[in-house]
Amino acid sequence: MIGFIGGTGPEGRGLSLRFAMAGEDVLVGSRDAGRAVEAASKVARRKVSGKVSGALNVEVARRADLVFVTVPYEGQRAALEALRGHLAGKVVVDAVAPVRFEGGAARAVAVASGSAAQEAQALLPESNVVAAFQTVSARDLLNPTVSIDSDVVVCADDAHAKRRVMALAETIRGVRAVDGGGLANARYVEGVTALLLNVNRIYKARAAIKIVGI
Repeated sequence: MIGFIGGTGPEGRGLSLRFAMAGEDVLVGSRDAGRAVEAASKVARRKVSGKVSGALNVEVARRADLVFVTVPYEGQRAALEALRGHLAGKVVVDAVAPVRFEGGAARAVAVASGSAAQEAQALLPESNVVAAFQTVSARDLLNPTVSIDSDVVVCADDAHAKRRVMALAETIRGVRAVDGGGLANARYVEGVTALLLNVNRIYKARAAIKIVGI
């Protein structure tokens, strides 16, 4: 089962939908059980083949085999500190991009650990943290008719965890997974998120990244 901590936002719901469409069982989490159930119901009403349900974040951390973190960056530390014990021994995918908005423009937030993903690994020393999906449009994910014409750069220090997430990424129609090396490289991918947000604002588009030559 794939779980989402903070899964009621657009990114969490979008990824939940895409994985459920691929036949995965999904557990959408929130600090509010009612919000989690409501979000899961919206996903389940689409044409999905996997089971979709909602629960408190703590239940997601307990039950899911692979856990996504899709909370806003400012909520990441508190969420992971509270769930550390339940996430031990699991693969945790950090899809968080530390971004803030100033005057309508996106700005990357400096993270002392280097990146949100590295911060997550420091907070979860007994988990295998993988950084991925920061640059994929949540709006496109939420539209099941749209093919996600994008690469997903996957960074991790654990090779098995990285391969697992890369394979999962490619269950989404149109996605190609790209090995981005170790977790230290997550800072570069997270930084691209702010750039894409600004490009999309300027062009009124939903740009994505594609890496050529490989």
